[in-house]
This record gives sequence, structure tokens and C-alpha cells, in this order.
Amino acid sequence: STSDDKRKLKEANDFAQNGKTFLRNKEYGQAIEAFSQAIVLRPEKGENFYHRGICFNKLGETQKAIADFSMAIRAEGKVYTYYEHRGQCHRKLGNFEESIKDYSSAIRLENSTGSLYYNRAIAYMLLSNPDYNRALEDFDQAVKLSSPIQTAHKYRALYNRGNCLRKMGRLIESAADLKHAIELDPTKPEPHNNLALTCLEMGKLQDAVEMFTTALQLVQGADAAMLYNNRGLSYMRMEDFEHAFADFNAAVRLNPNQPNYFFNRGNAHIAVNQAEEALEDLDEAISLSPSVPAYYHGKGVAYQALGRVEEAIEMLDRALGLNPKYVPSLYHLGLIYHAQNKHQQASQMFSAVIRLAPPDSPASGDLALQAELKLHQHARDDFMAVVKYSSRYADSLVFRGQALLRLRDYQAARRDFDAAIAIPLPP
Repeated sequence: STSDDKRKLKEANDFAQNGKTFLRNKEYGQAIEAFSQAIVLRPEKGENFYHRGICFNKLGETQKAIADFSMAIRAEGKVYTYYEHRGQCHRKLGNFEESIKDYSSAIRLENSTGSLYYNRAIAYMLLSNPDYNRALEDFDQAVKLSSPIQTAHKYRALYNRGNCLRKMGRLIESAADLKHAIELDPTKPEPHNNLALTCLEMGKLQDAVEMFTTALQLVQGADAAMLYNNRGLSYMRMEDFEHAFADFNAAVRLNPNQPNYFFNRGNAHIAVNQAEEALEDLDEAISLSPSVPAYYHGKGVAYQALGRVEEAIEMLDRALGLNPKYVPSLYHLGLIYHAQNKHQQASQMFSAVIRLAPPDSPASGDLALQAELKLHQHARDDFMAVVKYSSRYADSLVFRGQALLRLRDYQAARRDFDAAIAIPLPP
């Protein structure tokens, strides 16, 4: 009857209002009970599913939250916030493709809210194959739509756009965004750290050290470990090993469970001809994370420095067992086989390097990989390199050419030497 309908409507509204009060007071369990009662009385009202979904999400029951947001969308499919919150849940669960779909649906319904573009951009960056171009387009929109009073929104959009630009190799633009983010909020360590990483990739090593130092002044305790590690990498690039060791020691002391800190300190030991100490650090890195090829590669280089060639080969083979396309180990094995006059094996290794890392392309800007590339430098002393490049594999052409000469494949050798000569010298 009409009176019963009115009574049910009033009861549903009362439950819903009580639920909202509980939600504001962060009493999520009681809020869920109230919204559930409202849903029983008015199952066609999407808002009650939406609010109950928020409560489930707050309690970490993400799948239940997604189910409720889906019911809200089924009931009222024109409300962008329902898609927005379901997109947040999908991203929390690592379902980035689904998250992007939901944010796209939200943007179709509401295209003037910067946070929607911002969150979709983050999802694009988190894909297994990140789509930095689309992420950049969304960050651009997020920055454009942030009002002058929304400094927090503009800060996070600029900060993450700066990180995106760095991933794309657009370092000058990255630095500009990160500097702007620092102007908006100079108290946060993250933009200082990421600006330092950008400076490091630009080769502005002293600037990088200064920015890492500023970031360290803004944090304390275990949170500082990563910054000490990053500054240590900067000092290592500057060949200031005294300060590099001090920073790596601090990083290890603050967080002894992070294998990369031992790995980087091991690299520093190799660089100063302390191979035994390097092996200790690399063993520690392997014990913490036994499936990382770089750690076995480092051990292989340390063993080679000690003249323990068979153990070096064993470690490099283990690295390649974990990743058959791991270029540093392919390259280093090629060097060892070259020194042993095993020209067929050397040629195979260098051919793989040339195929996987074209000699006219710079190596990855990733700091860890740059550190790994440093491991090759000492081994080159055993060879007469016709062409020498830092962080490039151009000399693979030369070494393969030498191997091909000894195999009497003169035409192929000449092609390699011609290709090496044609590569422009770095500035």
C-alpha cells in the first residue's frame, strides 16, 4: 500500500542517514549494518551500495567493495564517483587494466575533474608494460585542471609527471616539474630524491648529491636508507669511494634486509679492487634475494678479478640461467672467452649482445643497470679496445670482429670493424 511504501522509504532513509553518520565517525562496521538495512528496503538505490562499498574498502575488504560499487553502477550507471571508487579498488588489487577502464568511464561522465586523469595516469604507469605517453597526457590534464587553491593536487600531479618524464628520458622537463613540485611543498623528501635521480641521469653529479642531502635532512630512521643508497651511487659515479662506502654502510645499517644495498656496496668494493669484500656483500644480497641475475653477475666479476676464472664462468652462467637475455653477463662471458682464445664462443656472446643492445643506442638509464655496467670496466684492461665507450656496448663489434678474424671469416670481421668505426664518438 501507499502508506507501507512511505514507511519503507522513511525507514530506508533513516538507515542511510545513520550509516553516513557512522561513516563520518569511522565506525565502519556499524555503518555497513545500517547501509545493509537500507539496501534491503531500497535495493534500487545505488547510493547505499556505494557508501557500503566505501566502508568495505576502508576495512580492507576490497572484493566486497568492488561488488558493491558494481551494484551501484548497475542501479545508477550515470554517477561518475561509482566508477572512480571501483577504479581505485582495482588499482589496489593490481588490476590496472580494469582500473583504467573505470577511470575512463568516469571521465566520460565528468571530464573536468583533475583527480580522475591523475589516477588514470598512475594506472597507466603501473601496467606491466607502462604506457608513459598516455600517462603524460593525463598528467597534463591533471595539472591543467588543478585550481590555484588546490596546491596539494597540483603538487602530486607535477611530482608524478616529473617522474613520468624521467622514465621517458625527457630529463630537462622532468627537472622543471620536480623543481616546481618542491616550490609548492619543500617539506617533502620525495621530489628532492627524484630530482636528484634526474640530475644523476643528466650527469650533474654534484647537484644530485646536494639534492639527496636535502632529502636526507627531511627524513629520519629507516626511511633514510634508500636516500643514503642513492647518494652512495652518486658518489660512486664521481669515484668518491670514501663517501660512497659511508653512505652504503649507513643504508645497510638502517635496512639490512634490502639486497640492493649490499649489491651496490659490493660493486664499490670491486671498483677499488677489494674483490674478497665484494664477494661477502654479494653473497648477502643473494641470500636475501636469490633470483636476481645481477647479484650472480657481480660475483662472476669479483671471481674474475681474483683470477678464479672457472668460478667466474659458473656465476655468469647462473645469471644467464635466470635471464638468458641478461646483456651484462653475455658481454662479460664474451670477454672471458676472448681472453681464452675461445673465439667461437666469444663471437656467439658478442652477437647476442649486439642483437639485444644495439651498439648505437645508449644503455638503460636505470641506476641499478648503470651500476652493473660499471662492473665491466676493470675487465677491459685485458684487451686492446679499438673503440671505447662508457655505458655502451659498441666495443662488442670490435671484439666480435677480432674473434671472426681468428675464425678466418674476414668479410664478416670487416663489416663489424666498419660498423664500429661508423659509430660517432660520445661527447
